[in-house]
Amino acid sequence: MTYSFLVLSILLALPGALIWMLRADLRPMLRILAIASIPFAFTELLFYPTYWKPVFLFDLVNIIGFGVEDIIFVVGLSAFASGSYPAIFGKAILPPSAPTPSLAPKSIKRAVGTLALCFFAVFVLAMMNVPMIYGSFLIMGSFSLAILALRRDLLPACLGGALVTGLGYTLICMLLAALIPEVFELDWNTDKFTNIFILGIPLEEIVYATLSGAIAAIFYPFITGSTFVPHRRVETNRTDPGVGT
Repeated sequence: MTYSFLVLSILLALPGALIWMLRADLRPMLRILAIASIPFAFTELLFYPTYWKPVFLFDLVNIIGFGVEDIIFVVGLSAFASGSYPAIFGKAILPPSAPTPSLAPKSIKRAVGTLALCFFAVFVLAMMNVPMIYGSFLIMGSFSLAILALRRDLLPACLGGALVTGLGYTLICMLLAALIPEVFELDWNTDKFTNIFILGIPLEEIVYATLSGAIAAIFYPFITGSTFVPHRRVETNRTDPGVGT
């Protein structure tokens, strides 16, 4: 018996934890998105056991419908996917009027409305018997395009987040496969889906991570009206009292 999902979740939490440690300016965003991501842990039964069938700690998936691993996974993915673009490309988040990122009442309403619409889409797709792994692709892809239609300036962040998260998650999955040989053949029902592997990883996993990076990188700027600016510029403005006077 191997707890492959627990191992995957812990590995995925490491990049987000590193971003948290190195970029204090991103912590407000990471904290808010971590909280916003937790409800997605409750959707595990839409994936288990049709898409995959890993062993859960204390068999919680068969008791309450999700496991501790789900919470670690969604929080870790939210931190990695949302923080990877600014961390790798040297960007900072500049709110429209406040000196530090914050959630105004308007931003809270926009976030709640977006998440409510997302879960409504999950419900509709589940009722239509759409495999939720593909349903998640449809939801994340369509929401990303909708946000970009309203905020074209976020296109570099969307593409950068998709690229870094997709590549990073691929490396994490390769490490998982090295630690637990044949894990994807044993715990994933690949034969019921495309059964296409890239570097030994199911295609669905790579697409899922890539689209997660795309939507996560632009979700917070969208709901808060923030923009990405060079991190060095923000640091200069904070340390040089003569800037902007």
